[in-house]
Amino acid sequence: MVQIYKPKQRQQQSAVQDLSIQDLDLHGQGVGRSQGLVCFVPGALPGEKVRAKLVAKGKLAQGRLQKVLEASPERIAPRCEYVGRCGGCQLQHLERERQLHYKEAALKADLERAGISPAQWAPAIKGPAFGYRRTLRLAIHEGKLGFRAVGSQNIIPISHCAVAEPELSKLLPSLQALLPSLKGQRLLGHLELLHLPPHRAALWRLTGPLPKGDLAKLIHWAEAQQVALFTQQDGIHQHWPQEAVQLGYELDGLEFTVGPADFIQVNGTVNAAMVDQALAWLAPKAEELVLDAYAGLGNFSLPLAKRARAVLAAEGVAAMSERNLANAAANGIANLEARTLDLDDEQAVAALLAQRPDAVLLDPARPGAEALCQALAGKAGQGKAGPSRVLYVSCNPSTWKRDAALLVAGGYSLARLGLMDMFSQTAHVELMALFIREG
Repeated sequence: MVQIYKPKQRQQQSAVQDLSIQDLDLHGQGVGRSQGLVCFVPGALPGEKVRAKLVAKGKLAQGRLQKVLEASPERIAPRCEYVGRCGGCQLQHLERERQLHYKEAALKADLERAGISPAQWAPAIKGPAFGYRRTLRLAIHEGKLGFRAVGSQNIIPISHCAVAEPELSKLLPSLQALLPSLKGQRLLGHLELLHLPPHRAALWRLTGPLPKGDLAKLIHWAEAQQVALFTQQDGIHQHWPQEAVQLGYELDGLEFTVGPADFIQVNGTVNAAMVDQALAWLAPKAEELVLDAYAGLGNFSLPLAKRARAVLAAEGVAAMSERNLANAAANGIANLEARTLDLDDEQAVAALLAQRPDAVLLDPARPGAEALCQALAGKAGQGKAGPSRVLYVSCNPSTWKRDAALLVAGGYSLARLGLMDMFSQTAHVELMALFIREG
């Protein structure tokens, strides 16, 4: 038998270095340089001298903060004792206005390198700096309930959360007391908490049927805490209270019904301001057809339909399209058409644009809207009739930058750009951009 020699995989070298931090990047990491390497150190601030454990890869190095040797005057004490262990908040050591300052500066620098420049920067949309999350997703494993630790799958048990709405945060101690009493803990996938006044809800995602005793304990907890209780295994089931609970929220004078597993924006205050700004920027006219792509349950579709001749709502998940139509009907809106289709499919996208929308609103997930932006740019570049305005709401500056470059190359100009502080205290960067096409 011929033996094939396989060299051992080369291990990455690490070293502890002292370095000065010059900037923050789009991920909220401090950026410095050491021995020809660009170093990224989470938790470090511009103007600081820090000691970090660096792992080099090519010309870059990822660091782990060991000690702040010279602190920035901007550094503040985090409100939460889990900072640095829990992976939820990365920027509590920086005042919220400075968080936004550095996020905008990092985005501007990134766009300048890509040759993209908006005609106008809009002020950031802001809500509460703390206590804003109306949804919480908690991990469960080996008797622990909490958030994932920084850089690992380990769980940090928590008894409160500074960015959660108080009505959700105060449920955590009773949940920590409940968990050890459950025999079927291995069947608990994770837990989602939701606060949509007047209701609080808990959705336990299960990998198998719970023992009857465990379900009785969950129901007892729900009744004691006055929380609507749902489980999801093969479908979603409500266990308490006995009468059906209708979850929802109000926006733009409309009532939205929400299922316990439906996606909604976590920050209700910023969501309302975001919709208001989108309507003002896109400015739909009474005679226009508006395409709402990645429409979800109608967060933008229904407010648009109040102002436009018609709205074509495109979404990849059938249940969300159905929810959108049901919400429209419940609010007396008859000028909304919902289609379920793959928005990464070129033919499906071409069929949408063949309806000749006058304006387009894009609100994609993190992968972005590449196929739609390519199609929009192609129409504009060929001089064909196409939407005169494209409003893009993004939760990922990287894929938005790619899509923005397509639109600009196709003849659109970037008229306005602004941040949205949807996830204060975190490194997340969300933005809204308006593209216009002349002629």
